[in-house]
Amino acid sequence: MQLSDIHALAQRFPYLQLRFFLQLQQRGRLPAFKGSLWHGWLGHMIKGSPPLYQLLYGEHEGQQPKPYVIRTDGNRQEQWQAGELITFDVILLGAATQAAEHLIAHLSKTPCCGLGFERLEVSIHSVATVTPQGLQPGLHHGVLADWLSAKPLTLWHEVALQLESPLRIKYQGQIVKKGPLPLSFLLEQIARRWSLLTHFWVDDHPHWRTLLQQALPNLGDHQTQGACLRVEDWQRYSVRQKEHLPFGGLVGQLCYQGDIAPALFWLQIGERLHIGGKTTFGLGQYQLIA
Repeated sequence: MQLSDIHALAQRFPYLQLRFFLQLQQRGRLPAFKGSLWHGWLGHMIKGSPPLYQLLYGEHEGQQPKPYVIRTDGNRQEQWQAGELITFDVILLGAATQAAEHLIAHLSKTPCCGLGFERLEVSIHSVATVTPQGLQPGLHHGVLADWLSAKPLTLWHEVALQLESPLRIKYQGQIVKKGPLPLSFLLEQIARRWSLLTHFWVDDHPHWRTLLQQALPNLGDHQTQGACLRVEDWQRYSVRQKEHLPFGGLVGQLCYQGDIAPALFWLQIGERLHIGGKTTFGLGQYQLIA
């Protein structure tokens, strides 16, 4: 498969990253990691719109991934004052981008639910679109390819994945609790996630899955380093299941060096789509340093 074919898919893959700015109306405490908080808040806010709720929170068939990602701003602040702004991103993928205007309109007219255990009063201050050129006011649709940049194809590369939120991923059937992780395994996970999102939310022609698997590169000699990883054990309370569920993963850096130039394209894709489990709770976010 030619690299141009993969780029063509990225060009037709709708991608929209919305940033919501909320203002706190009272002082209080919020959790350090806010991914689960935003997942719950957004769900409560759109319950009054059955089409939106079904799209983002409804039960779908077996392997169908949700067509969005929640991305926190990385701020671990716990004590908040009235008047402060707090932000989070909702990344809409594929066909879900068509619901962006409806989502913003619904949130704008719906009384805000309280935040966190203390149900802190908040109001939506503004909404912007995150683009490769920076923040833009209002709604600006784009595609996945907008976020891809050419990397120099030198023989030797050194890259790091700075895990901005916990990476909860299974390797050989077990949740990973220590590094390192093989780079080839990460690329397979990225290709699988992109393939499933494409199938269910962009184009369900079966050839895309085959083509993406065939396009995975054969890496040359390289080294994997995982000494700068640790596990963050979190729990979240599931209202649906009425119990606390495990919600942790790896944080730190994954580092690779060697003949890995073909991996850079795929790592950029993973950076935009997140990887691993619980991506709608803000997990699996990383920054590619290359």
